[in-house]
Amino acid sequence: MSRVNKSGGKIGKATGPSQRRPEARGGSARKSRLKGRSKANSAKASTPPAQFRVKELNAQQKCGPGTSVERLFRVDETAEGAAKAHLVFLDRRHGWYCEHGVECPAVGQAKRIGQADRQHIGRTNNGGMRA
Repeated sequence: MSRVNKSGGKIGKATGPSQRRPEARGGSARKSRLKGRSKANSAKASTPPAQFRVKELNAQQKCGPGTSVERLFRVDETAEGAAKAHLVFLDRRHGWYCEHGVECPAVGQAKRIGQADRQHIGRTNNGGMRA
């Protein structure tokens, strides 16, 4: 049994550079981590971007007559040959959200289409009504 000093190291055991493991120095491990990152970044860059197709649905028909949903969109996402459908809602109480969450990329696509329709409705910048 060997003695242990207060710092947790064993007393009387040599810890010279010849007895250390090469991984502990960090030289080769750091290089391999950096190489892994660069490979991951290049893989992300080579994937084609997702394509979205947005279609507006009748919110009253789909959600019911007493709903607080003002607008409803179906967003079809195609990425790498796989298709995924999203339902994006514009709610009076909750704002824009997808069935997959607020951070879903389909929300931005539906928002872009939904706000393009409403740009020229209402008052002008100086307060007058539009013709």
